[in-house]
Amino acid sequence: MIVVLVAVTLLILFSDVIFSGRSEFDVVDKPNDKMIAMVNTEIDKEIDNHTQSVNSPGYIPESRQHVIRYLKTLRSVEGYARYGVQSTKAHNYIELKLTFTDGSVKENVYTGYSVSGLLGPSLLMKVDLDNGRAIKVHTNGQEKKGSPEWAIPEINMLINKAIAYDINQHRNNYFAPAKTQKDFEQEWDKQ
Repeated sequence: MIVVLVAVTLLILFSDVIFSGRSEFDVVDKPNDKMIAMVNTEIDKEIDNHTQSVNSPGYIPESRQHVIRYLKTLRSVEGYARYGVQSTKAHNYIELKLTFTDGSVKENVYTGYSVSGLLGPSLLMKVDLDNGRAIKVHTNGQEKKGSPEWAIPEINMLINKAIAYDINQHRNNYFAPAKTQKDFEQEWDKQ
């Protein structure tokens, strides 16, 4: 009986932690102007990574211009944890909310990056863009708990996955069209 009473008491005391995945670290409201240059550097790297080159085989020559044009359509890119940064639930991935200059919004953009409250709160950020360049960066404040270099992979993931969304939507803007059965038959005829 005492064990049940203690268990119920603990459940009542910690119910907000147990049942709520959201915390103060899920709020992205702390401006960090020093990260603007870091984000723009990563944008430049990602533009170069999506270019026809020896380091990036497969991209068509126009892919660089398509990345630049796409980035200019973004008003903001915001990362958030599916269940909250302090949640210990399985499949707690960072997802993106993309806001476009025409007012449309795409939420739940999958990144494949997971977070767990067991490791402590992860860095979340929102990047406001103008003409494809970062003009404001807001975070949940976790970047200041480590070296500025520690934030670079998170910034890169945010930009890379925002671009990956466009690649998935408009594959032919980045790669040659996929071969059809007719193309394969012609290749076999030439043998």
